[in-house]
Amino acid sequence: MVRLILVVAFVAVVAIAITAVLGTMMAVTQSSAVKDTDDMPAKFRRITYVLLVVLMFGVASGWLGGT
Repeated sequence: MVRLILVVAFVAVVAIAITAVLGTMMAVTQSSAVKDTDDMPAKFRRITYVLLVVLMFGVASGWLGGT
């Protein structure tokens, strides 16, 4: 039963984190839409930003690289 509660809590935390990341990404893309001088397409920048956040959470939680 405790494992079930932990899994539900983890899913809730992940959902909140994804919502926060998406909200931040939307705010950043709206504010920087005018001064976009980077050669990298916006879609790839968003994908790499999300992957970076997933990597950071994975390393911090022990999901990636943990024994």
